[in-house]
Amino acid sequence: MSSRRSMLHAVTRQLHYLLPTLRVTRTRGLALLVVGMLWSRSVALPRMAAALPLGATDASLERRLRRWLANAQVDVGTIWRTLLPRLLTDRAGQDLLLVFDPTPLGTRATVLVLGLVVRHRIVPLAWRTMPQQDGKWATSQGDLMVTLMQEVQAALPPACTVTLVADRQMSGVRILDACQALGWHVVVRLNGGAKRRIYWRADPEAAAQPVATLLTGPGQRWHARGQLFPTEQWRDVWLTIRWDRGHEEPWILVSDREGGPARVADYRRRARCEATYQDCKSRGFHMDRSRVRDLDRMDRVLLALHLAFWWATRLGLHVLRHGERRHYDRSDRRDLSILRLGLMVFSELDLGRPHVPLLFVRRHDTWYVPGMT
Repeated sequence: MSSRRSMLHAVTRQLHYLLPTLRVTRTRGLALLVVGMLWSRSVALPRMAAALPLGATDASLERRLRRWLANAQVDVGTIWRTLLPRLLTDRAGQDLLLVFDPTPLGTRATVLVLGLVVRHRIVPLAWRTMPQQDGKWATSQGDLMVTLMQEVQAALPPACTVTLVADRQMSGVRILDACQALGWHVVVRLNGGAKRRIYWRADPEAAAQPVATLLTGPGQRWHARGQLFPTEQWRDVWLTIRWDRGHEEPWILVSDREGGPARVADYRRRARCEATYQDCKSRGFHMDRSRVRDLDRMDRVLLALHLAFWWATRLGLHVLRHGERRHYDRSDRRDLSILRLGLMVFSELDLGRPHVPLLFVRRHDTWYVPGMT
């Protein structure tokens, strides 16, 4: 039996253990999509079919994958909610930094992703696929965000400390209130218009002033504890202003924790979203080239893609921990991301590599993903 076929069977068995209520044919289809994406480095069905180690013709395999994506009985939400606690089991008792950011897929859809920062990348924890449109969605982005947060909260292992970082497109007030309800910390950037609409005061006895009046110009470093009045009541927060020289506008960060450089560092890590999206698109799986337009089918593509992303990230971190980076990357500079290192490990299966770790590991009847820190 070929190495690729052995790997495919191992992945199928693992998913069968993890998803015992899922029909065998649907489990096999999910396994085919995940390994097909990793071997082909693409979400295009013809490329995946050509990379799969089965005896059927490429056209037959492509039709099989297409039927799986079109199957309305494949419940993405149920499958992901079953797997997510296993993906996070090994993070018990740790500090988790989560990032929320929407990413467009051409003119077809926008994917709202709540992800976990792992080294220099963000791995997905929850998402929603929404139509790309100029008007408002049937469910507001704020409501969708709260739903994603609640789904992640339900899957978290014990004793985690969670900090959510959100950009200025989101309603800072809604996020502050939702994080407080869940017991999470938060760092949110106010948008340009909010600095004039939102008022600040150092204490209940002080005069209120627009946040915009606190700005002095490039080079400003300032933080203080006080109260914000964004809607109908004051909220106790820390406010941090960071205006780097050469930048047109400052970062105005609101948090429940002490302001200053630590909050700036938290928000700066959000910039890793862009590199992650490049891994999903031009430098990795080319999700932007997918021809899938139906949102339900796209959600099933994303289910397999996110599992593939977790697995490739785990393999890339495995390379770093075992001192193997020099075998793949240049010695004078770092060209390959963690995900691309993982993809290279996966491609070595046919070149005599003795072992490629699977995504999940079983220990004392507990399934988990090791080494994702």
